[in-house]
Amino acid sequence: MYLPDEVSGNQRLSLAEYEERASASNQFQGQPGAFNQLRYGFFGEIGGTLAAIKKSNRDLGAAEQANVTEELGDALWYLTTVAVECNRSLNDVGVAALKELQRRLEVDNRSSTAGNLTFSEFDGLTEYCRSKISPDTRTETLCRLGKHCGQLMGLSDPEDLGGTLGLLGELLADMILVCAQFDLKFAQVAQANLEKFESRWPKEGTKHHPLFDESYSALEQLPREFTMRFVQVFDADGVPYVIQQMKGVNIGDRLTDNRTEPDGYRFHDVFHLAYIAHLGWSPVIRGLLKLKRKSNPQVDRDEDGARAMIIEEGIATWIFNHAFQRKYFTDTPPGKLEYGVLKQVREMVRGYEVYECPLWQWEKAILEGFEVFRQLCETGGGDVTVNMTEHTITFEPMQDEEKPTLAIVPRKKKMVVGAALPPAND
Repeated sequence: MYLPDEVSGNQRLSLAEYEERASASNQFQGQPGAFNQLRYGFFGEIGGTLAAIKKSNRDLGAAEQANVTEELGDALWYLTTVAVECNRSLNDVGVAALKELQRRLEVDNRSSTAGNLTFSEFDGLTEYCRSKISPDTRTETLCRLGKHCGQLMGLSDPEDLGGTLGLLGELLADMILVCAQFDLKFAQVAQANLEKFESRWPKEGTKHHPLFDESYSALEQLPREFTMRFVQVFDADGVPYVIQQMKGVNIGDRLTDNRTEPDGYRFHDVFHLAYIAHLGWSPVIRGLLKLKRKSNPQVDRDEDGARAMIIEEGIATWIFNHAFQRKYFTDTPPGKLEYGVLKQVREMVRGYEVYECPLWQWEKAILEGFEVFRQLCETGGGDVTVNMTEHTITFEPMQDEEKPTLAIVPRKKKMVVGAALPPAND
């Protein structure tokens, strides 16, 4: 058995465990055309890998390594699900890949192929044969990967793949060698991919991340349940603006769309409320309610400070502009929000406490926030209730008798000083 010198417990991830966890997020399973959809996905991820590498004779920087790790991890997911669709286990594919690697690297079969293989065994083999894996052969390896990927696309039916593991094993071997030639560990690629899709599509019973201010005094905690009233009124020019109230007290400044073409942005503070409901996070609302965690100067400065507020407002605005072109996510069901949006948002909060929240919590916050936003726009205001314990955000329209009647004071005519001067005395 080949194992690298340093192998931690979570690096002993078996191919069988990976398959089990990957299959839980396979939304194509059992659907007509699943084989084609999955291999199209694999082809796309391999193309993404080649695009990320760009030039095979160049070492990868940190950003390129991260991209290649993600692309190869996604390719592994698709390869696994393709194998399952063809009634083959990833462990079977792994055994075939191990034999193929031993053949290419001219190594005697010194490891037992019985039982569950781990990803670290592949890393151990490539490390053992490091002298035979030259950077000069990167182009050859990448071309071989592209060739085998094309062969997979050339199959007309999954039945064509069911009789042999050869092609799947060769593809997995290609991916392992690409990792080795660009100083990546295949075990880390697999582990990172698990963390990625389980952050996006959680397992049954997965709980929200614990609240960030749980250990603080109630005087510095966001309220666990509260209602914010959004009141829409119009100024003398007929321009709508929104006032927010909690228990009859105005919160923050009145908001308009600040845009020539109305788009409802005056209600955008509902997004901050959705972040509280599903992330337990909103430096903006924490500041408005005077609930900064001043008992901890560093948290007060970094987590609850101006930069965190600016980032939150930036996220809300960026997502809003994205949603504007997609009917404010009216037709986006849970689990279908673009991964690229969630990934970008999470990158924007790197270094802050909310970075610990998985992507599925961000998706809930975004989609449910826009659901309430659409209701506010339709009714022209109402009550939004947040429950941090139950992780809910709900809307209730105001009754007609509850709607305020504000007297609009006409604008005073401006006095132009010096418009008419008395005649000069001769």
